[in-house]
This record gives sequence, structure tokens and C-alpha cells, in this order.
Amino acid sequence: MGLLDGRVCVITGGAGSLGLASARRFLDEGAKVMLVDLEGATRARALADLASPNVDAVAADVSQATGARGYIERTVARFGPIDVLFSNAGNQGPVVPVTEYPETPSTRCSPCTCAGPSSPASTGSRA
Repeated sequence: MGLLDGRVCVITGGAGSLGLASARRFLDEGAKVMLVDLEGATRARALADLASPNVDAVAADVSQATGARGYIERTVARFGPIDVLFSNAGNQGPVVPVTEYPETPSTRCSPCTCAGPSSPASTGSRA
């Protein structure tokens, strides 16, 4: 029996290196996994690499509530209620303590990193 047997897990940034490694481990532990990633070719490669009936992928901008609503609805429709959310999405940007982060970053890092984790909660979705 795996640590995540039958659990439904969502991994944002799921097709990147850390997300893909996490997905592999979650699947090994018995989870059903939804990968959330904007990059279509990367998502397709991740699905092919994982090759499991217990994994699916969806495109979503995790910095937007509509993106969160979309991946939540897709996950629940495919696998059932969500048990685990791994908010892993983010873009390259300055690596500094949050208290030193620029107020107006020129990268997309801030919306993904700051708004992304709170977007699922703000959608009103019941997962």
C-alpha cells in the first residue's frame, strides 16, 4: 500500500523538472495525478514519459482564478475530489526573500508564485 493510494493530486508546473519528478513519485505511491502546465509540448512529453492511466494534464494560467477553476473542474471530473495541491508553478525571477521582492517585477514570477497558490481557494470551487 502506497502513501497516496487513491489520493487525487494536482501539481502546478507539473511538466517541468521538479513537477515531473514529483508526479513520478506520487504515481509510485498510488496517486491519481493532474499535471497543470502552460507549455503544450512539455505537457505532451510529460504524459508520454509517465505513461499511466492515473495521470492527465491540463493547460492553465495558475496566476488567474479562471485558470484555477479550469484545472480544478477538469481534475474533479476525471479523478474525483482533490486531496493534495502541490503549488509548484513559477517562472524565473529574482531569488530573494519575499520581503525583498520588487513591488513591480518585470517577470511573470510574482503572479505565478504569489497569486497561483491562492487562486484555487478564491474560485469558490468545491473540490
